Amino acid sequence: MKKFMELWTFEWNRAKRFYGFLLAFMTALQAYAVFHEYHIWKDGYENYRQQNYAALPEQYLQDYGYLTLEDVTNNSFFVFSIMTAIFALLFYAVFIWYQDWSGKNRFSFRLLSLPGNRFAVYAAKFATIWLLITGLQVWQIGLLYLEELVFSGLIPADIYREIPLQMASTSASPLDLALPSLFSNYLLFYTIGYTALTLGYTFILMHLSGRWKGVFLAATLAIVLFAAMLLFLRTGITTRLYAEEKYWMTIAVSLMLLLSGTWANYRLLEKRISV
Repeated sequence: MKKFMELWTFEWNRAKRFYGFLLAFMTALQAYAVFHEYHIWKDGYENYRQQNYAALPEQYLQDYGYLTLEDVTNNSFFVFSIMTAIFALLFYAVFIWYQDWSGKNRFSFRLLSLPGNRFAVYAAKFATIWLLITGLQVWQIGLLYLEELVFSGLIPADIYREIPLQMASTSASPLDLALPSLFSNYLLFYTIGYTALTLGYTFILMHLSGRWKGVFLAATLAIVLFAAMLLFLRTGITTRLYAEEKYWMTIAVSLMLLLSGTWANYRLLEKRISV
């Protein structure tokens, strides 16, 4: 546990600058999205009033409806901020492995040679990504409250309508993927997400332990998993299941893959990678 905590602290200290820049960039984009959406509404409202002299707000609402926080979350700058955060974390999840294995004096040798279980290296990196994702979610929730406060202050009260934050994104929005409105969706998305991260780390460790041979083995494993999924779907079993049964079956399969990938990563670090 001591080795894990020391490595986790070390990984977090390395991630702080990247993470701080990501949070600042995302916040700036979303702040711009709030004012951008306000100016779009303001210009449209002024044109509406000029074309319909002395038009009442009731007439405007009949034609265009209320403004809500959903107008901000559907803004292209807001969507881009969420997509940037997702891809940046995906990139960093891979980068934190290869930065230690590159160069002549590979830092990975020092990490793996430290006293204690080698699996602590993997656990620290995985926990760092978990911390970055969870911190980003908390930060985004705070931003949504602040954005609603600012946007509602800019828009006239008779045109703006407050909505629960859970309704601030549509099902097709990347915000709903990052912050699902239902706990059942949150459990499903993040179980699948962390399973995919675990399997991704399995492929990375295969590559690091076997180089091109490892790439071949990782590609073979990916093809086998994909083929198994297709064969399972072609059996037609899922068509005879209720939606709730499909949901829990997906959770169960994901957990089995997560545990299998974690065990494979443990074996690769302990048995296959030498220093």
